[in-house]
Amino acid sequence: PLKSDERAVSTCLDTPNWRDKDGYGCDHYEDFYEAGCSGTEKWAGNIGPAAENCCYCGGGSHAMFPAISTSSICTEDTDGWFDQYGYDCVWYKVMDGPGCPNYGNQTAHNSSIVEGSANQNCCYCQIDVTNDVSPTVVAAPSSSEMCADTPGWRDTDGDGCEWYQEFDDSGCPLEGNNYAGEMGSAAENCCYCKDPTCEDWSTTCQNYTTPLSWLTLSSGEAPALKAHAISVCNKAASSCCEADHVEIVRNTQLQGRTEETVGLYNECKCDFWSSLCEDSRQIGACDYAAEYCCGDYRYEYDAGFETFNFLNSPQCYCDFYNYAENEFAHKLKPKALNVEKEFTSPCGPFKTYWLSKSVVEKRSLESIYNGTNGQNWTNNVGWKDETVDHCEWYGISCDADGFVTDIDLRDNNLVGQFPIYTRDVNSSGDPILDNTWRLTKYGLASLYKLKTLDLAENELTGTIEYAPLYNLVALTYFDVSENQLSGELEAQVAPSIKYADFSSNNFMSMRRFVQYKASSFQTLRFCDVSNNVIQQDAADLLENTPPKIKQFIASNNQFYGSLPASLDNLPKLRQFEMASNALSGILPDFTESFATLQELDLSNQTKGFTGPIPEDVWRSLSLKILNLAGSMLTGTIPSLVGNLAVLEVFDVSNNFLDSSLPSELGMIGGGGSLKHLDLSSNAFTGTIPFQ
Repeated sequence: PLKSDERAVSTCLDTPNWRDKDGYGCDHYEDFYEAGCSGTEKWAGNIGPAAENCCYCGGGSHAMFPAISTSSICTEDTDGWFDQYGYDCVWYKVMDGPGCPNYGNQTAHNSSIVEGSANQNCCYCQIDVTNDVSPTVVAAPSSSEMCADTPGWRDTDGDGCEWYQEFDDSGCPLEGNNYAGEMGSAAENCCYCKDPTCEDWSTTCQNYTTPLSWLTLSSGEAPALKAHAISVCNKAASSCCEADHVEIVRNTQLQGRTEETVGLYNECKCDFWSSLCEDSRQIGACDYAAEYCCGDYRYEYDAGFETFNFLNSPQCYCDFYNYAENEFAHKLKPKALNVEKEFTSPCGPFKTYWLSKSVVEKRSLESIYNGTNGQNWTNNVGWKDETVDHCEWYGISCDADGFVTDIDLRDNNLVGQFPIYTRDVNSSGDPILDNTWRLTKYGLASLYKLKTLDLAENELTGTIEYAPLYNLVALTYFDVSENQLSGELEAQVAPSIKYADFSSNNFMSMRRFVQYKASSFQTLRFCDVSNNVIQQDAADLLENTPPKIKQFIASNNQFYGSLPASLDNLPKLRQFEMASNALSGILPDFTESFATLQELDLSNQTKGFTGPIPEDVWRSLSLKILNLAGSMLTGTIPSLVGNLAVLEVFDVSNNFLDSSLPSELGMIGGGGSLKHLDLSSNAFTGTIPFQ
């Protein structure tokens, strides 16, 4: 029998890795529901509801543990402690086994107010896992959908599923497919090692990357942790995105060999890895991002001479190459091919190498005519007339060499899909590998000297394939407004883009601005996405707003959430409009942006901004339009309002502003510029002064 101070006690254990249908675990229910979690059955996950799986809700399993002397029980983590990489005790509960056998000796960060290791400061790391008395699990709630480990399974070292749960991450990305026993691997036999959800992997990936400053880690510091983070994030990308089918084509010759990828471009994985590259600043993530964002490439080795050829989008690779080098002093490395080399520079020669002949451009124009119902255009003078040079067709301009530079077919009754097309064979009838965009894409995508494209006010439908357009290195003006286009829009449509107008269509989402497209990130000046049906978090979209943008218009959509603080750092901004959306939160401080801002319209939000109007608004000497109507703003209009000497429109109606109106209100638009003033539906007192 046990001694009196070691009597067995019953401890409730939450079902490991349980999640409801929305991805929330037991801790969510402790935070937001009363004990027992009544009425939460409708959010049951794959292995049942919280009431069956969470101790707080009346579920979970009960285990018999030997009691520990109360004098030695750790009841609370040391407040203020975090390790040398920025992790606190919560990280160890997620990323290590009980007792912290892997990382428990990590010491405190230099700036931590508490010294010592995780083993000394985290209760989870003080659990004794060497005790010979094993817990006896009794009467666990069951579910017909609950996963069960294969009874009696052991790997080649004799370890069972419990070992993987202690020493590997959820899904067992490190060891799940290793050490397979007679009955197979852990990935095949252990519930803990079977693939978790996209949300599970993403959370694990984020836990590994967010607290770390990867730029400050030297090559000798935690290399295993870096490699493990990339491994976990790779599983996250694969879990969250549709499976890709990348093929490697190899050709061995007498003095060398070639290897090339087929099908590498993946938009979902591009978004995943590029976000990790930019936001978490992980160097390894940038290598994966470049491949998934920019597509296929070929490695050639011939008699000691090595080269890389970029088959899809050399300009995309060029931008990524410069971004990684400038931001991280990092040379991109191939991941899809097993080549221990750095990429050679993708920038430069392709700009002339990729140019098609003018006769090929003529065929591309003909395909646009055929694909958009050209015979019924409002004006099709010269088109497909063999006696008329294609540079003289209506709406077409060329340079001295016969290359198309401008297309203006605005309001011309173009009907059909956006004119990028894919061919399977070349002009000789021979098949073309689908990984070579230079040869397979035509229509607009092969007009490599195009500078201006205006297809506004037509009847174009469907989605736009953006990736091939990024090879149009001269394109600066892109207008597809007032069509019926749908799907996703991408403002950074070409590397030199300055003007992008997607307004008045049916676009449902917008790709966030990305820094890795280093060229377009610096060139974009005008972006209009108004009058669509974009439902998206504004903070996520605008977190990396191009720094030289002058006009951003996104009114009449369904953007939600708050505006990011990064809007403060747009010194060239003149016009910012996001009226008639579902924005909320407090207004950001536009301090630097207000130096040039002339128009600010954030009116009529279905949720509404709260708090006071930022003080710097009243110091904007260049502001002509200030419309903050239809929100839940509070506070007053200060005497500083008199600084708005050139204001033409001032509307703060339908808010919760109050107090007496200042006499300086009569000074706005001092030169007689004020045309519209609306202070209605507030709680102001006094009269409107006029001067």
